Amino acid sequence: MSGQDDRRARAEARLRELGDEPGGEAFLQRMGVLGDWVVDFAFGDVHTRPGLTARERELIIVAVLATLGSCDPQVVAHMRALRAIDVPWDEIEETILQITPYAGVPRAINAMKLLRTEQEQETPEA
Repeated sequence: MSGQDDRRARAEARLRELGDEPGGEAFLQRMGVLGDWVVDFAFGDVHTRPGLTARERELIIVAVLATLGSCDPQVVAHMRALRAIDVPWDEIEETILQITPYAGVPRAINAMKLLRTEQEQETPEA
């Protein structure tokens, strides 16, 4: 297997672990070459490096994306990835709370709104 093939295999394995969030075939088809770059680099090279667990990486990613702002679809995708690997809601919430003094209240509120929407969708009312 070539280095590129191995890179894609690592990326695809990690994405499967994360419930295909934020990737998957639909993402690749829609994004074209940009999707290939994201999958191969972000997941094949960076996300699968030794040193941190998928859980730790995903919590960091949510914190960074929420801090950046204007990344709502990506924040949601990575929250879903965290849920796919059984990270409890309270840990995701705590991650958002931790960005507040650094990113500011408005960005933390935006991320918390996304979290609440995801919680409501996962646990529909009876």
